[in-house]
Amino acid sequence: MDIINIKKQRKIFIDYPNKYVAECDKEKLSMYMDKINHSVRVLESALSVDKEFTKYNDSFIRLLALESLFHDIGRFEQLKVTNTFDDFYVSKYFSNIFDHGDLGSLLLIKHHLLYYLIPSKRVYDEDIRNIVKFHSKMNNSLDIDMNCIVKFRDLDLNDVFKPNMEYERKNLFNVNLAIIQDTDRLDIYRKIVEGIIVPKSTNQVIEPELLKLYKTDSLPSMHTIKQMNRWNPNIGHLVRLNFINQTNLIPVLLRIKNENLIDKMYDVIGNSVLKDVYEIAKEKLDERINNTEDGILVKRKIL
Repeated sequence: MDIINIKKQRKIFIDYPNKYVAECDKEKLSMYMDKINHSVRVLESALSVDKEFTKYNDSFIRLLALESLFHDIGRFEQLKVTNTFDDFYVSKYFSNIFDHGDLGSLLLIKHHLLYYLIPSKRVYDEDIRNIVKFHSKMNNSLDIDMNCIVKFRDLDLNDVFKPNMEYERKNLFNVNLAIIQDTDRLDIYRKIVEGIIVPKSTNQVIEPELLKLYKTDSLPSMHTIKQMNRWNPNIGHLVRLNFINQTNLIPVLLRIKNENLIDKMYDVIGNSVLKDVYEIAKEKLDERINNTEDGILVKRKIL
């Protein structure tokens, strides 16, 4: 087997941020620990989604686990250097690096992590680095061919990386990226409900133009809104609720609905200014769940 097992992956992952923890001050300790716990939670959620959706064999599961566990690996260096997890400031400290995904993709090579995780073969490196790089970018939808997913169950992971399997490889990349992005967002919702993170709310009115973009599924990224100097804490609620529009997998949307996460988040951090915004999010959630063609994909498109 080319990729080491999940138990060994976990050890390598924990050893990496522990170096930052050993050097940090008390103010940063809880922030480092939060990102360690978040990465493990995303791993566990990704494996849970696999049981309902992809149903991978062991060779594919090892790749999904690695990508899930290491998706936020750039966060630790980001906090050390910039003193914040806000991606808006990353480019001010790192040349040609625009967010923690870009940084993590670079550090996988710089700190030789992929050589420990996959000792014998470099064929997977590019896709893993790109998963880390692009998980932090907005993707309105990912093209996924369900027939490929069924096909994977009878293949070894190595087969998909052969020269004549470009179509299958692209699908594997899109499937894993969808799982990781979706479970990443799911964990952010859960952490808000659990009080692990508590975003601010204000009485500031949300600009009508931004509210319209939110309603029509056209809201720009947080980075873009900040560049436009139109940011306030209430806009952060729009960006987080807009995860509903970016989610690709019905199994993840069903978790959000069945755990009543939208209402629970509102109870923790909402106010009267935001009430309608949260109601719109619930409507969007129901619409996407009810309109799925196959009970798996929010938008199914054959390449």
